[in-house]
Amino acid sequence: MQITYLDGLGPVFAVIRSIGARHDGAHQLVADGLYLDLRKALRNPADDPAMRYRTGLDPDVYAHVLATPGARELVDRTAVQLRALADEALRGRLVRLTVACQGGRHRSVAVAEAVGRRIWTAWGGEYGVEVEHHHINHPVLPPSPDGH
Repeated sequence: MQITYLDGLGPVFAVIRSIGARHDGAHQLVADGLYLDLRKALRNPADDPAMRYRTGLDPDVYAHVLATPGARELVDRTAVQLRALADEALRGRLVRLTVACQGGRHRSVAVAEAVGRRIWTAWGGEYGVEVEHHHINHPVLPPSPDGH
């Protein structure tokens, strides 16, 4: 697992997880909170041989994912939903978002990072955000039979 910490003046208030939905045990990582499955929403960078063995933390893969039609709007909507959930939570209680794609290396990583940065910025750095990438270091999966 790889973690991005966006430190705040106060405690961590949001935990965002990226997962690869096709890995064994992936859905056991889904906690309370919001769940976003990108397998049908965004094109898969793993289909491009130049990006296949890289991750959503690589700047060009990150940019590729966010350049997918509808990706930025999806990030914006998800950040608004997570912030609304946080506004309703009791102070000191974590809010969670799980972002899934096929293998957990490209789409879910880039979108989780983008949402994390968006909400951290919206909070003005007052609260911390932790972005956990659970399958980023797992082997690239072969295409699924349904293409997702």
